[in-house]
Amino acid sequence: MASLFKRPGSPFHFCAFDVTLPDGSTRRLKKSTKQRDRGKALKEALRIEELEKGKALGGTDMAAQAYGALTEAAQAAARGELSEARARQIIAKLSKASTGDTLRFFTVRSWAEEWAAGKAGAVKVVTAKRHRTSVKVFLAYLGPKAEGRLEAVTKADVRKFRDAIRKGYGGLKRSGSTVNCYLSDIGAMFRSAVDEDLLLSSPVASVERLPEDDRTEREVFTLAEVSRLVEAAGQPEWHAKLFPRVGDEEAAQRRAEWQGLIVMAFYLGPRLGDCSQLRWQDVDLDQGVISYMPTKTSRQRKRLNVPVHPRLMALLKDRHEDGAEGAVFPLLSLRGSAGKLGLSSQFSAIMEAGGIDRRKIIETTRDAAGKLTRKSVSARTFHSLRHSLTSQLANAGVAEELRKKITGHSSSAVHAGYTHLDIATLAAAIGKLPGM
Repeated sequence: MASLFKRPGSPFHFCAFDVTLPDGSTRRLKKSTKQRDRGKALKEALRIEELEKGKALGGTDMAAQAYGALTEAAQAAARGELSEARARQIIAKLSKASTGDTLRFFTVRSWAEEWAAGKAGAVKVVTAKRHRTSVKVFLAYLGPKAEGRLEAVTKADVRKFRDAIRKGYGGLKRSGSTVNCYLSDIGAMFRSAVDEDLLLSSPVASVERLPEDDRTEREVFTLAEVSRLVEAAGQPEWHAKLFPRVGDEEAAQRRAEWQGLIVMAFYLGPRLGDCSQLRWQDVDLDQGVISYMPTKTSRQRKRLNVPVHPRLMALLKDRHEDGAEGAVFPLLSLRGSAGKLGLSSQFSAIMEAGGIDRRKIIETTRDAAGKLTRKSVSARTFHSLRHSLTSQLANAGVAEELRKKITGHSSSAVHAGYTHLDIATLAAAIGKLPGM
């Protein structure tokens, strides 16, 4: 143990102690504590002794610093002074000694904000918006715990969150698929924390996903209904209800674009956003091929090259002008899907004008406060045209691999959800069985 002594002419106490070197020999060291008070000098002497012993054993300043931090922790624990704040401070010293980097500490909220900001420029706008929504609901559910340490979130917290939003947290009951989407988003946030070495494991990793058998099954349009949709899209009544102040020329153009959009969706299969944003540069009328990159799978950088059906070809040639560039449907390309005047609402108005049932399902749920909430879900929307294309191909005997090439489905499981075989096709299949 270090001993204290004074040198003539110096106001400070000095300490002397022995250290064992890596070769087994012992060396006597003498160091100034730079302290006048004997009690403070003794405390500093112990610190210097431990530091030098660590340096002698480890052979580097880094090892000495780490050894000193561990010694500080042990002494603080022995005195009953190792509070959480003090322990974090010591761990930060160890990290600095080991990696040279300053250790970062996050609350759940501060990490969520940093993660969301980092993801904003790396993902599509709609994905970033969904991330923000999921994280906002999760932080609200955590309450005061959101201001606590990131590593304090447990798997039990995540399971309770999953069950709460399933049952109606926030006044709205979510389907199994929506709940799983929430889990996927906050799971990405915690996986990123693991990748940044802020956590050893994600609390979301082993939380069970919910079955998705409660989701509304999308239904298809018959060929006759698709024809009625095209016809209804050209009628002025639905347009006048949504756009009462629009001039005749613009109204006629929008109705004509909707007729083309519906035909394209049925014979080509793009989603609503991809249909409305299609450019003339993507259309090769000479080869009879449309080449486009679906927005949903754009990160895969995979373009779909789909032959154009004669009915669609006639419509495109009728709309095309020499040297045409930009959007094939310019008016519709200016609006998004959502909103009272969005493309989805416009298509609903067209369905109503054509007398086509949307197959609405009313789900009634009760929130935690006992308040009843009703949610309307339609089994048939614009997306049903994509289902209709897939099903018509299947009923016509087109092989699954060819259907997947047209729709862009990479998974057979996903593709199966879009394939609705009619009774005649199933009956023909049964009829191929041999008699007894």
